Amino acid sequence: MTTIRLLIALAAIHKLMIHQMDVKTVFLNGELTEEIYMQQPEGFVVRGLEDKVCKLMKSLYGLKQAPKMWHEKFDKVIRSNGYRVSETNKCIYTKFADGRGVIVCLYVDDMLILGTDLSCVTETKKFLSTKFSMKDLGDADVILGLKIIRTGTGIALSQSHYIEKMLTRYGYQDLPIIDTPYRSDQKLEPNSRESVRQLEYASVIGSLMYATTATRPDIAFAVGMLSRFTSNPGVEHWKAVKRVMRYLKKTQTCTFLQRRSVSSGRLQ
Repeated sequence: MTTIRLLIALAAIHKLMIHQMDVKTVFLNGELTEEIYMQQPEGFVVRGLEDKVCKLMKSLYGLKQAPKMWHEKFDKVIRSNGYRVSETNKCIYTKFADGRGVIVCLYVDDMLILGTDLSCVTETKKFLSTKFSMKDLGDADVILGLKIIRTGTGIALSQSHYIEKMLTRYGYQDLPIIDTPYRSDQKLEPNSRESVRQLEYASVIGSLMYATTATRPDIAFAVGMLSRFTSNPGVEHWKAVKRVMRYLKKTQTCTFLQRRSVSSGRLQ
């Protein structure tokens, strides 16, 4: 998530285009480096050879090695075309010359392509499409639950759809709204009684944390306080969770705006 937000900040500062692609059947692209056998799949057992197994010739969904093999294949292909891999994030690749170029961000089968102009982006898309089965999604719309919105002053990120699904998932969609996520005079104490729906509480806190780190720093304090009681939540902790949800319902359409600013230099 940090990487995605950083790239979007760069796009806002340098006025980069942001396009999106999807790799079809991504884990079938990996190349095996070891011998792996599997049972004949149900419905495809060869008559008379029921005791035989299949030797895999390519990577397959379900293999624990599949994600690593896919990344190694992608890394080999894209670097062979002059792209440089980031030293700090092995899923980021760049190709620049004379101030023009692209940044490619790979997240499993989702891909963002940031470019200085349409021709650079199109060239990258064409290259990738010759190597893999790709789906061109055009201008980036939603990535990892973040909706990307171009504005007159920069790029806004919204999680309104994510928040709506979260409210519905945990049954808070019909609650009345409230102006603040946490009472200023509230001091939560550890629960000395039996835990109240601990697994659900942990799930709720995890969902809130995702929103916090992505676009909603305004609930960071409240979520940070509530996360202290994840191992043994009580009634009062659940009441505080409900307050955060009521606040999110009121502010559901709020966005995190990355403003356009004067660039400190050109990308290279």
